[in-house]
Amino acid sequence: AAAAGVTCLEEAEVRQVERRGGGWRLAGSWQGEPLRLAADLLLDASGGGFLSRHLALPARAAGDELHTSLVFGHFTGAGRFTDAAAAGGAELPAGPYPEEQAAVHHLLEEGWMYVLPFDHGTVSAGFVLATAAARRWLAPLAPERAWEELLGRYPTLAAQFGGARPSRPPGVVPRLQRRGEQAAGGDWALLPHAFCFWSPMFSTGIAWSLIAVERLAQLVESAPDRQSLACGLDRYGRLLAREADHLHRLVAGAYLAALRDFDLFAAWSDLYFAAASFAEIRQRLCPEGGEAWAWEGFLGATDPLLAVAVERTLAELRGLCGGAPDEEARRRFAAGVRRRIAPRNVAGLADPARNRLYPVDLGPLIRHPHRVGLSAGELRRRLHRLRGTETG
Repeated sequence: AAAAGVTCLEEAEVRQVERRGGGWRLAGSWQGEPLRLAADLLLDASGGGFLSRHLALPARAAGDELHTSLVFGHFTGAGRFTDAAAAGGAELPAGPYPEEQAAVHHLLEEGWMYVLPFDHGTVSAGFVLATAAARRWLAPLAPERAWEELLGRYPTLAAQFGGARPSRPPGVVPRLQRRGEQAAGGDWALLPHAFCFWSPMFSTGIAWSLIAVERLAQLVESAPDRQSLACGLDRYGRLLAREADHLHRLVAGAYLAALRDFDLFAAWSDLYFAAASFAEIRQRLCPEGGEAWAWEGFLGATDPLLAVAVERTLAELRGLCGGAPDEEARRRFAAGVRRRIAPRNVAGLADPARNRLYPVDLGPLIRHPHRVGLSAGELRRRLHRLRGTETG
């Protein structure tokens, strides 16, 4: 961005925002000197609700269905979970790729834990705690002590992190969930994380933010006047609100299942993976969608099939979790998910024979090219695009 002429003012502090003369005036400081800026359009990419506070935008209650807290940190010297598990006598089947080089999720009695390894050896990890667990572990204890005691409840995790050292003291977020009422106005807009955040469960942050940046870039480049830009921003805001509601359902179902039954959670997760893989493969194979791709609802939010599949499956899950699901109920639930995602299933998901271990497999896509709107011949001529190349 700097090479393109963008001025970057890192660590600037903006303390005042006001409308003036048909635009915006911002005041603060940068590197110890006064800072004053003028702008026609404000975009909040802070992730912390900066513009919402300054404009006094109303917030929407996140509700009790999603109410989680977080104790987290960055660590060096953490071991490998597979090594710790093997030392404890566990037998883990070999997967199609090294799982620990990706995001690892552990479902726990208190909620769940994420472990994110970076290439330079640092690990980001956190416990996402349901309300009752947060009251027990976070309210009376300092973050460092809460982290240690939670680890101590799970011997394999304790062994994995036994030699780890925090890069900085662990921290706490008392409430993860937040949602605004409005994502954009005539001359301002919030990026997704400044507008809404539900959970790190499906790692939606970067992807959702990038698609929003693409939308806003299109609006700024193409709007011939302020009125057209305002109309575009209204469309942007309404779409973000729709996506936020869709993501709420996706995360709510995951939490509802995770706290009760791993089989239900695994089946529910296929809804997310089907939406993500379908969107990515279709956009790679069909680039003629062009700028319109950015305005398709994130993770199937505007897809009549996927959006309805999430709604109906969540209703079914709520009914199922009202009691104690038996093995037959779990099988019926998984079969229902498999049936609902079938028209968008380009990755061979929900296949019991896979034992939940999925390699890269183009077979389902080649057998069902119509799922991405192509004939068999068109698909074969375009398969090279999955490698990011323009020619076969």
